[in-house]
Amino acid sequence: MVDKIMNRLLRVIQFCAGTLFLAVFSANILRIVLRNIVGITWFWIDGFSRLTFIWTVFLGATALYATDEHLMMNYFVARMRSETKRRLDVFINLAFLVLALSMIFYGFLVFKVRMRIPYTSWNFPTGYAYLSVPVCGILMLLFSLNKLRTFLSWKKGEMA
Repeated sequence: MVDKIMNRLLRVIQFCAGTLFLAVFSANILRIVLRNIVGITWFWIDGFSRLTFIWTVFLGATALYATDEHLMMNYFVARMRSETKRRLDVFINLAFLVLALSMIFYGFLVFKVRMRIPYTSWNFPTGYAYLSVPVCGILMLLFSLNKLRTFLSWKKGEMA
């Protein structure tokens, strides 16, 4: 049941990251076309691009962590015994749990400060871009707890 909920949450995150990436790409193509062909500039595109890019990066990092598709070096890990590998996975995800907690705590502090600072070209607080840090920290915390639950439920000699 928990795995089903986490998989659904992961699909939503992946969809949002993909949609935001498409928005960043489209906005920048629009900026290039308008500037070079039409000869006008829409200043709000810079702020919009920054906002969507930050959310894309953090949602993408969350999805990569959840699916274990992030950059990793597994030369030595692939040669480990399954019990050693399980212990290493538990340690890594405990460390990641600490990272997620710090993202939540410090992300909210940055968010509060940045809510008083608007984008230069439109009256919209930059804090909404930095809200991605604690939001994705909470999501990473959930995925980390789920991974730890999975790793700690393995029986000796069993690999997921």
